Amino acid sequence: MTMQSFWMKWRAEILRGSLIFVVVVGAGLALVSAFHKGVDSLKSGTRGLIPQLAQNLSASFGGDFDAPGRTHGDSWSWHSKLNPGQTLAIRNISGPVEVTAAPGTETIVTTEKSWLSSEPGSVTIQAVPTSAGTMICAVWPSSNGGECTSGHNMNVHMNGREHSDVAVKFVVQLARGVKIDVGGISGDLDISGAAAGVTAQTVSGDVSVQTSYWPVELNSVSGDISVTTGTPGADAAKVHSVSGDITISVPANPDLTVHATTMSGDIGDDFSLPVREAQYGPSQSLDGSIGKGGARLDLGTVSGDIKLNKATSVTVWRLHKKAPKAATAVTAPPAAPAVAPPARP
Repeated sequence: MTMQSFWMKWRAEILRGSLIFVVVVGAGLALVSAFHKGVDSLKSGTRGLIPQLAQNLSASFGGDFDAPGRTHGDSWSWHSKLNPGQTLAIRNISGPVEVTAAPGTETIVTTEKSWLSSEPGSVTIQAVPTSAGTMICAVWPSSNGGECTSGHNMNVHMNGREHSDVAVKFVVQLARGVKIDVGGISGDLDISGAAAGVTAQTVSGDVSVQTSYWPVELNSVSGDISVTTGTPGADAAKVHSVSGDITISVPANPDLTVHATTMSGDIGDDFSLPVREAQYGPSQSLDGSIGKGGARLDLGTVSGDIKLNKATSVTVWRLHKKAPKAATAVTAPPAAPAVAPPARP
């Protein structure tokens, strides 16, 4: 079993075990630090641990898509009229994913590769139908073949990748009402214009989401997460990072129940919710309701800060709506000619 096969099969258990390890070690360090070195030294130490591990992992998966000296090309495209409520799933090992709103009713996906010395054609892009919609994967070469498959839970199982420096960039134009589910290992995820639920996770990379819809479920092992959402709905929204800051903006007057925790960081919010400091160590937590409560927002990071903002009128997204037409200039009618006064006799 190759490294990639092992990772794809056991990634959930690895990440869960890593999280437990970091929490246990962090708790122990917090106790020692509280009595000996203080909170500040603990924060600086834990913030550097996970990013370095993730950077080492990322280096083994193709490299930076936009790094100097790489050749770009070998494009691929796909389009389909997915129905509102269906899900487009994107799976990528190395490279960024960008999602914007489609101009029409079709969902469009294009890819581009970058590489140093590996054969770009050895990485294939495969689109397969699923019970929920469509899944599109970048599949790297392997000793025993590779394919894009999915189960009922939309997980992808790809065979072990042989060493390759190819990276793939996905650009998605998402039709209104189509859900998006993005999974990656090394690369940033930038999602804007989604007019339905958003699910995204990456091991090494930042996650940025701007949507007027609810819910969102976002995860990053090493990377910051920034999200602007619309009015809370019935389902819970979950945003988690092991090593990274979380910034989330919600409408100014939501009905929301919030739970937030950070092991080594600070929590701040625009809603004057109470933040509790742990008795020992630097951890902070927040539990409270906004408005009438109801929809749950779950935020958590081991090493990072959390900020809950009120979205301004500028940041509240109104997606898939055409800009208002420019006002037509109204030309004043010409003034009537002046009437000359009658001549005196």
